[in-house]
Parts: sequence; C-alpha cells; structure tokens
Amino acid sequence: MRFGFTSNGSIASLYDKNFYIRELYYPYLGQYNHAVGSFFKVGLWHNGNFTWLEHLQVDVKMRDLIVDAKFSWDGVDVTMSDVAIFSYPAIIRKVETKGDGLIRYIFYHDFKLNGNEIGDTAFYDPTLDAVIHYKGKTWFLMGSTSPIYEYTMGRRDKQEVLKDCEDGTLSKNSIAQGSVASAISIASPSFYYFIIAGENYDEVAKVFKEMKENAKFNYEKNERYWKSITSSQEDELAKMSLAISLGHVGDKGEIPASLDTDILKFNLDTYAYIWPRDASLTANVLDMAGFTAFTRKFYEILFTKLFKNGYLFQKYNPDGTWGSTWHPWTVRTKKSFNIQEDETSTAIWAFWNYFERSRDYDLLKKVYHVIRDAANFMVSFRDEKTGLPLETFDLWEEKLGVHTYTVASVYAGLVSASKFAEIVGDWENMSKWKDTANQVKEALKKFLFDSERGIFFKYVNLDDGKITNVDKTVESSTLGIVTFQVFDINDPMVESTVKVVEEKLWVKNVGGLARYENDYYQKIGDYKDIPGNPWIITTMWLAQYYAKKNKDRAIQLLDWARKHAVSGLLPEQLNPFDGSPLSVTPLLWSHAEYLKTYIMLK
Repeated sequence: MRFGFTSNGSIASLYDKNFYIRELYYPYLGQYNHAVGSFFKVGLWHNGNFTWLEHLQVDVKMRDLIVDAKFSWDGVDVTMSDVAIFSYPAIIRKVETKGDGLIRYIFYHDFKLNGNEIGDTAFYDPTLDAVIHYKGKTWFLMGSTSPIYEYTMGRRDKQEVLKDCEDGTLSKNSIAQGSVASAISIASPSFYYFIIAGENYDEVAKVFKEMKENAKFNYEKNERYWKSITSSQEDELAKMSLAISLGHVGDKGEIPASLDTDILKFNLDTYAYIWPRDASLTANVLDMAGFTAFTRKFYEILFTKLFKNGYLFQKYNPDGTWGSTWHPWTVRTKKSFNIQEDETSTAIWAFWNYFERSRDYDLLKKVYHVIRDAANFMVSFRDEKTGLPLETFDLWEEKLGVHTYTVASVYAGLVSASKFAEIVGDWENMSKWKDTANQVKEALKKFLFDSERGIFFKYVNLDDGKITNVDKTVESSTLGIVTFQVFDINDPMVESTVKVVEEKLWVKNVGGLARYENDYYQKIGDYKDIPGNPWIITTMWLAQYYAKKNKDRAIQLLDWARKHAVSGLLPEQLNPFDGSPLSVTPLLWSHAEYLKTYIMLK
C-alpha cells in the first residue's frame, strides 16, 4: 500500500512505507508511470556504515500534499519532506540531519520512461552537476543544492547500480543506455534534492538552475499554498481529503480514480483511468467545497473529448482516449448496451451542480449541444412499455441489467438537463426531459421496489416490457435514491431500504458497510457471517443519509472512517478481520465521499 502522495497536476509521485517513490507520473496524472514496478530507494552512509531505508523504522506521514519522513540510525536523526511544487513539473525534497560524523545520502533512480524499460539513456552532466534520464520527449533531471559527491549509471537487469551503492561509494560511470538505473550521493547534512521533468534538455536545465537559486522559497511557498487551501476545513481528514482530491485534478483536466499500482498483481491493470462517474462525483464534492476553478478543467475535457453519440464509455486514459474494458460488445442488442449509463447521467447531474455554483455561462454555451445529446440518449434508451432505462452494467462493473442505482442517476440526469434547457430557453426539450424524469421515477417505484422486503432490488432484467429476472441481493448502491434525491428523505421506501441495507451489510467485526451480500471482490479468507469487505464509499453513503436524519449516527460513521485512515490516506476497502487497508490507497472516491459527508454535516 501507499503512505504518501504529492502532486501539482502535471507531476505526481506515491511513496511506500520506506519513503521510496513507487509511482511517478508525468505529464498526465495516471498515464506514463515512469516508475512502474520500481523502487526509487534512499540509502544513508554514516561513518563508514551503510543502510537502505527499508532496513529502518521510517515514519511516513502526510501533511496536506507534503510527504514527511522521519527516522533515526547510527546516532543521527533525519527528516525528509517531499512536495510537488506548483510552479514547475518538479518535486523538491528537503533533507535535514541532526548528529555528528561524516554522512552521505544516496538516491537511487529506477526509471522506466514512458512505462517501459527499453531505450532509455542516463548520463551525468558536469556542466549542470546533475544526472539526467531521457527518452524521446520525456526528460528527468536529478540534482541538489549541494554538489553531487559521486554518481553512477548502469544496467538495471544486472543490478549494477544497486550493488555499486551498498558500500557507500559510487563508481562514477558517466553514461548508460538501454534498460538503465542511476544513483547520486550528496555529502551534506542539510540540502534540497530535486526531480525535475520536462520535454527536452533545455527545459529541465532551465528549471534546475532556477530551483537551485530559490530552493528554500520554492519549498516554503508550497507549504503556505496548501495550508491556505485546506484551512477551509477544520477536520484533519477533511483537510487531507480536500488536498488529495485537488491533487488528482490534472492540468489537462484528467481526474484518475487512483494512482496506486499495487492492484497490478491482481489483474495486470490499474485504477489510473478516468471513470466519468468517479471523476464527476469527485468534481461535485470539490464544487461543494468551493473549488470550481479546478473542476472547470475536468468538465471541459468531459464534454469536449469524452462524450460521443450522447453517452460515455466505461473509462478513459488520462489523455482522453478509450481505456481498457471488460464489457463485451456482444451485449449490444436492442435491449442492452455495453456501457454504464450512470456515468452519462451522473456527468450531467454533476455539471448542473457545478453551474449552480459557478454560473459558468461561457462553458455552458460551448457544451449545451452535448448535454442535449446526452439527455436525448437517456430519453430514447428506454423500454417503451415500462419506461425504465434499458440494460447496462452496474456501477461496480459486474452485472448487466436495469439497476436501481442507475435508474436513480438517470432520473437526476434528466432533471438536471431540463434545468439547463430552461436556462437557454429550449422549452420543448425542457418539458420532454422533465416529463421523462418523472416517468423514470414512477417506473423505479413500480418495478424495482420490493414491497414485501421493503427494499429496492439490486437490478432487474427486461425483455420487451417484461421483467424476466429480479436480483434480490441486498445492495448498498440502492442508497443512490438518497444521493440523487429521487424521493423525499422521509419516504417510507427510503427509510425501509436504508434499514435493510444497514442490517444486512454491516460488517460486525470491524464496522463499515459491505457493497452487497456475498461480495467476492478481494476476499481474503472464510467469510462466514461476513457479507463482504467494508468499503469507505458505501459507509459514507450511509453517513450521508444519517446526515439528514440523525447527525449523531453520521458523526459516528465519520469517526469510523478517520480510524481507518493510514498516514491520512483512505483505501478502497478494509480487511473484515482486522480493519487493515485492502486494495488501492488512496482511492480518490473514498476521500471524496468522506469530504462530502463532512461538508454536509458542517
């Protein structure tokens, strides 16, 4: 799992428990991980002794988007702090040492530029006193405010550089190509170290020269910047969630779900994609917090690059191209489609909430035609006899059907579209979309509410107006009727649904709400009497209901989430036996739902 994260929208890095960089993204957040599968290690030489930090007890903690590390060894106390500065695509590390004796720090760089290890070059530049890795238009420079004491480059596959580091003395091999690593050593107790990205030599060299002259200022202004941003929140995890959320908004508008690549070992893929649902829900929370200037970039890419033919694909690469998928094209029939329709509807709903706060008429006039096409898609993509949306995949991306959560979101999307139509005087569409929203709401009540059990079905299957199957699995996402405000919060259908969900899905061992009964994803043992792993997202949905009904209970659920944050970071889900983090950390959606709940209560 990850214990640290820093980002400025163009460069981002994640850290493990040893303060080793494990992911390094540039120029998109989530695309081109230049450290995939690697360890950017840190070593310490003191009075003739050497150690890697992995052999020490390192305390890694988050402070806004600054990653702090502290450790002691061989009579010295060390603090390091990393932050991605907002002026350039660069990470600056502040190093301070207390203690006597000769000391050298070794920084090992294990780049796989553009996500692969073929065709890289690494060299020492004596004119800059820096080490540079490059491939094509991807360049990284590593240097310091103190002179480089020693350096080396070599073959990664033969571990030439790693072996060279372990006596504390580097061999000064000045260049290597192919699959390469490098290291530099700094013989100073206090200094600043830089990782600078750019498209060419001149670019990284120019930034390096400026950074060396103003290192202290560049570091401290970012401390003040993040302290100022998060001061709007009083709760520490709310501050962190705001920082994490803003740190996931890329300069080009991308909002990836998670940048942690630990999930690779399960499916050889990551969460480093734009899921329009996850991103829209995050943007909505940032809008609630007053940061519409950040989210505008996302809405621009959403409506100008991602929408096509009135709907959204499952997920996208951060550059706007289609991401990988497992939704088969064979389900494209007259009654089903291989998308998740809630992504389309949620995007329109979130944009309306953005518009209410920003009054961004300029963006609206540019994208209204996309809103119109999306609303007309939602109108036409319905069963003529029941009025329900046709079958798509659920928000968990597992089941094909007509899902309660999806239907609730379609209702909200159409209501939002009708409000946009009213703004621009599109009276015919305003009436059509509003009327259709009401039809969808009535169909949800008529066909998906199980009055016998007092809960909405997970989903149903449709064929030409006939319900051919109902899934009675108790499902947390039926709380979408609360998220999208389909019914009054005091409606008996809402109250009974929440009651059943909480009774059936609460994980008694460690607390928290599972996604649904017999959830198989990330199972780690014998789940007798355990419905599934507790998720931060689902538990916060429950808290958001209670925020409107029983604030004491909502506060209890917020306290539960705080208890399970590690270094200020929230995972996707938890081990139901001991409450430890499972899956990716941090998961952006988890932080967004926590921040939303906190804002609702505040």
